[in-house]
Amino acid sequence: MATRTPDGVEGPRARLRGGLLFAAFGLLAYAGVTAVDAPTRALGLSWSIIGAAGAFGVLTIMLAARRRTRRLADAARLLMAVAALAALAVGVGLAPEGAERGFVIAVTGVLAAALALYALLAGDLRRTTRGAA
Repeated sequence: MATRTPDGVEGPRARLRGGLLFAAFGLLAYAGVTAVDAPTRALGLSWSIIGAAGAFGVLTIMLAARRRTRRLADAARLLMAVAALAALAVGVGLAPEGAERGFVIAVTGVLAAALALYALLAGDLRRTTRGAA
């Protein structure tokens, strides 16, 4: 008999998905930290914020699913949404003048939107079936 999460996803599959998301956000944070020198400061700082918040959020949501606590997952989701807004503000504020400005703002906006979307759609711990206790 397979163990299922409240969303109906099998436990090992949910852990694999969480691990892949953690790795992706971790790589984004690493790329941001290595790109904080002067020419790429806007991208580096915003990527660091998005990657760190995403990796922390994924781990926290996985822990919350294991302990079945909604408060912890909701706090992680809120933190990720606030971090997405902060990263967008940093990216727009530090974007260089000239032709690169639009590119930096667009890339930061897409990554911040991806983090906010994940925060919105992250595994909800509420039961989805009717009559479940």
